[in-house]
Amino acid sequence: MAAAHATYEVVTRDSAGRIASRQVRAATAAEALAQSTRGGFTVLSCEAAKDSGAGLGGLGSLVRGKSVAPSRSGLDTASFSQDFAALIDAGLSVTEALQTLSLKETAGARRELLEQVTRAVSEGRNLSAAMQLTGAFPELLVATVEASERTGDLGKGLARYAAHQREMQALKDKLIGASVYPLVLLVVGGLVVMFLMGVVIPRFAGLLDGTRTQLPMLSSGLMAWGRLVADQPWVLALFFGGVFALGAWVVAHFRAHGVRSRWLQRIPYIAGVIREFQHLQLYRTMSILVSRGIVIHRAMEHGTKLLGDADRERLERAIVLMREGLSMSAALSGAGLSDAVATSMLKVAERTGSMSEMLERIAQFYERRLQRSIDVATRVIEPALMIVIGTVIGAIVVLMYLPIFDLASTLS
Repeated sequence: MAAAHATYEVVTRDSAGRIASRQVRAATAAEALAQSTRGGFTVLSCEAAKDSGAGLGGLGSLVRGKSVAPSRSGLDTASFSQDFAALIDAGLSVTEALQTLSLKETAGARRELLEQVTRAVSEGRNLSAAMQLTGAFPELLVATVEASERTGDLGKGLARYAAHQREMQALKDKLIGASVYPLVLLVVGGLVVMFLMGVVIPRFAGLLDGTRTQLPMLSSGLMAWGRLVADQPWVLALFFGGVFALGAWVVAHFRAHGVRSRWLQRIPYIAGVIREFQHLQLYRTMSILVSRGIVIHRAMEHGTKLLGDADRERLERAIVLMREGLSMSAALSGAGLSDAVATSMLKVAERTGSMSEMLERIAQFYERRLQRSIDVATRVIEPALMIVIGTVIGAIVVLMYLPIFDLASTLS
């Protein structure tokens, strides 16, 4: 049987010293290294690609959120970039700024990471190459630093990246805040239903055992459940154990590579929100890189990892069309990666040459629309959950009390 292929993130450097990152499909890491060294490239790092999707509790991890996640050492890249920019603007050299930041860190892993970067810079490597070698910094930050080194405005590039991170984090926090109340409703409603089904109904069914009241079908079924639980308590334990086991299996299943993204993108409204967030990250990433002097084609290549599988293929086709001479607005519009507003703004940017500013405006447009989508979802989901939970609990209570009403009418 042929070995299953996996995806590896490979960082290479060519003969001119340019660093690039790409994904390679191979059966083993050794095979990925062999593929990547063809053409005279030097491999700087090679590691298995990790799932970048996540749940709606944190949209950044849900939708390929590498640019909003901290580094693997736990370093807050937004704060790091902001502090680094302030030190550079204050007149410190790169090495002095790194040493200062490493002294400020209290956690051993983060301090070791910064000391590792400091040593690499002291040995003569560029800051971007030193950060790339650690494998702990987001690709967007590394690309921003690399471009800023060419233009000589490292502080400005770091400040721009920090601003981007803060905006993404604010959007993520907004989504988490909007998710809290529905989750509380689900948990409280579930606990109430469990209490009624496991404690109240079994006792209530025992009170009706001596009566000969003709019960409605649904009430009869509910009382039968109560008598079963009262006589066989293990049935209740088995039932709720199965529910919790099913929940644990679902959680474990959704943590597998790409599963969460595929399932969430099948939900019509949620899929639209995810796609808007991905496009927001794409345009903001391109804006940052273009403002640092990176050509638009390469900036778009960096943005492919922020998209879902279908949109990534569309963007790759758009890049090919642009290399063949098609305009960016026409290529992205034809690929379905820009709506009418974004296409019109791109056409203006192509005429005026203000591509970086226009890409940022498009990102802001998507951000405002995404915030409106979150607000609408919050207004719809919360009352819908309250209606569903109230209906379930109310139905259980009514079915439970129908026998009392029948018994009272019989006695009267």
